Amino acid sequence: MIIIAGCGYIGEKLASDLHDAGQEVCGLTHSAESAARLGAEYPWKVMAVDISDAAAVRLLSDALAHVPVDAVIHCASSGRGGAEAYQRVYVDGMRHLIAAFPAAFPIFASSTSVYSQTDESVVTEESDALPDKETGRLLLEAEKIALAAGGAVVRLAGLYGRDRSYPLLRLLQGRAEIEGGDGRGRIINQIHRDDAASALAYVATKRLKGIFNAVDDQPMHQGDCLKRLAEIFNLPLPPQVPANPDRKRGWTSKHVSNARLRACGWQPQMPNVFEALRHDPVLVPTILDQAGAEEEVRLPRASNVVLVGLMGCGKTSVGKLVASMLGFRFLDTDAMIVEAAGCSIPDIFAKEGEAGFRKRESAVLRSLLGMRNAVIATGGGIITQPQNLPLLRHLGYIVWLQASPALLHRRTSFNHDRPLLRDPDPKGKLERLLEERGPIYKSLADLRIATDELSQEESAYGVAESARVFFCQRQIA
Repeated sequence: MIIIAGCGYIGEKLASDLHDAGQEVCGLTHSAESAARLGAEYPWKVMAVDISDAAAVRLLSDALAHVPVDAVIHCASSGRGGAEAYQRVYVDGMRHLIAAFPAAFPIFASSTSVYSQTDESVVTEESDALPDKETGRLLLEAEKIALAAGGAVVRLAGLYGRDRSYPLLRLLQGRAEIEGGDGRGRIINQIHRDDAASALAYVATKRLKGIFNAVDDQPMHQGDCLKRLAEIFNLPLPPQVPANPDRKRGWTSKHVSNARLRACGWQPQMPNVFEALRHDPVLVPTILDQAGAEEEVRLPRASNVVLVGLMGCGKTSVGKLVASMLGFRFLDTDAMIVEAAGCSIPDIFAKEGEAGFRKRESAVLRSLLGMRNAVIATGGGIITQPQNLPLLRHLGYIVWLQASPALLHRRTSFNHDRPLLRDPDPKGKLERLLEERGPIYKSLADLRIATDELSQEESAYGVAESARVFFCQRQIA
């Protein structure tokens, strides 16, 4: 069994990964409420144990006396507390776990914040770790406890992933700053949550002793990161401010190396945050939702026109006319999927099912981040994936081309490339799809055009002129 102390942002993913790999897992959380939630959601064992309480950890040891415990991974959080919380959770917690499970391989999830270098030097596990904050010194104390017991320490860089990306969130909120330096700011070191979990799992299953830095392949200057994010999300570059020596974890600027862990056989799946923007299906949507939840935040909208609606509503034909009127390029997400897959949509459905097609559809949508001056015709079901909705809103001015099921049926009756219409009653299928998807189209669209009584040219003219007004008003505001 592997015990994971702390089933929060990293621990929840780590426990799931280890369980999926065939390991018996017992996750520990501080509260009974959290244990109940996780126990109902996951197949691995969850218990409520306060690791800062020696007696509680001894009771856990007694309860698991019949089970061989191979490793104990401490990745609990201090709950944003100060030195007192660090002492209880990290130092005392690590000590209690090792005392209760002396035969287990101990691993402590620490932080690269223990390196205090400000000279932009390359930092390895042999570099000085001399934090100037009490919290950093307490992390080092917890590290020493794990190492003295013959275990390992994994120093994690700044975490990002689902629901978390501090640079992007602050940029979208209009609160980002470039801290110190010559306009490029300090060097920031990051790692995707999934890669942090995989690093801990790798060290645990391989029983790698010593200290390891877990960071992605491309630490970068804060200014460079924010500049590129600003370009992608159509936002101004944030201001430069002096370095803040009172930051909770101190102001540092160093290039943390992951070479040692890589040499052992581990590698990150997300080499940098920009690859993650493309490949993590929930990173951008969850951050857009977070930022948009604040009333005073006005999320950026790219200068594109996005056409949504059921198959046969005219997205492709109308879209090409709109592109010509605006001087934009025309893109069709279905055509992009076919090009990337190297086979037709019916073939994709036959090989991968609708779920596989939707996965490809979402990937194509993410690939359009940073696109400008385009008319984008989307597939009719693209709105069925919740993570696509924030991306569609960001990508531009959204127009729903609405048509009656009767008209849609006439337009699609001779087309055999639409797997969802391979139904004994295709018209009835269209009616059901419209009933299911209509409310989503309505809530998403900036403009709805009923096309039954309009020619393609009239529909295109309405889209183009309304888009011009929309973009003009956004610029004035």
